[in-house]
Amino acid sequence: MLSVHAADPEQGLNLALSAVVGYVSLVCWMVVMFPQIYMNYQRKSGEGVSLVMMIAWVCGDIFNITGALMQGLVSSTVLIGSYYLFVDSTLLYQIVYYRLVYQAHRPKDSCEDEQSRLTAAADNSNDDGLARAADRASVRDARGQSGSQLQTVLSLLLSLSAMAILVVLVVALVAGTGSAEPPTPGDGAKTSPLPLSQIIAQAMGTASATVYIMSYVPQAVQNYQRKSCEGLSIWLFLLSLLGNTTYALAILVVSLDPHYLAPYVPWLMGALVPCVIQMFILYQFHTYPH
Repeated sequence: MLSVHAADPEQGLNLALSAVVGYVSLVCWMVVMFPQIYMNYQRKSGEGVSLVMMIAWVCGDIFNITGALMQGLVSSTVLIGSYYLFVDSTLLYQIVYYRLVYQAHRPKDSCEDEQSRLTAAADNSNDDGLARAADRASVRDARGQSGSQLQTVLSLLLSLSAMAILVVLVVALVAGTGSAEPPTPGDGAKTSPLPLSQIIAQAMGTASATVYIMSYVPQAVQNYQRKSCEGLSIWLFLLSLLGNTTYALAILVVSLDPHYLAPYVPWLMGALVPCVIQMFILYQFHTYPH
């Protein structure tokens, strides 16, 4: 929940409404990952969730916490952001574990098609040597697949880190050269540049919003390519959609004054724009088998 920098006494009702809506958002985000974590545990698989999406969520959480700290938001905001980081990291760890470690130690599951073909040939010929060859081929395929997936994870981490650094630098440069505090009455045309901490905080918020907005696209693409939502929990996206909309409403019901909303623009964008992609993914649940 985001804090309000300034509020008049007559805004008490709006603040109370904002608190109620904010708590609804908080509850949604507190439990959003649990259905997916439980489904992965039941299936002993993390194939349904896009690995790119989860890495992006973790990176977005880090930028969000950093921006909130530098923006001077209340400690509850930082604590909640830290909780999100913990839960997102838990789901990411679970996905990587099931894809790399678990499958590597269960080659019969990770290479089911190839082993079934070789094992069937071994059974038909009653050739023990061929059966052993099937086992060795399964192990090699499992190790090769694990190594390939690990390289993919590292490449994604490097790419996202480079993109985030670029966004931060660009926003910091633009803000540092062109941003200024709005003039106060009597100051005329005098302006003062934003403090460096404020510039970096806005850059972090922008980077967080950018990552969050882009994060759902790989999941939608993966569902389209597979023509399936198998392995995905629909609650992950229902609760995300509800959490995002109530998060934005908690800010907007306080005031629509541009001066009040300006610091929250990156967070509002990061909450509202993904709603479009989330609704598209929910449509995929309606269209594809799950």
